[in-house]
Amino acid sequence: MQIFIGNLNRMTTARHLADLFLPYGMVHTVKIISDQLTGHSLGYGYIEMEPNCGKLAVQRLDHRLFMNSYMEVKEV
Repeated sequence: MQIFIGNLNRMTTARHLADLFLPYGMVHTVKIISDQLTGHSLGYGYIEMEPNCGKLAVQRLDHRLFMNSYMEVKEV
């Protein structure tokens, strides 16, 4: 299952996201989208997890305060 994570703090790394989602199950991939010219985060990314684990993570983490930003978390 692919999960969209929006409104990320620009300092958030793939490791931060993996650690945040790991309590809900195995995280297969993490990708933070960056500006191609500057390399800076665009404030959103994607995580891939098993469907049952992903659904629980979406329920628990949507609108959660993480690194001073309220994340938007939803299934793609």
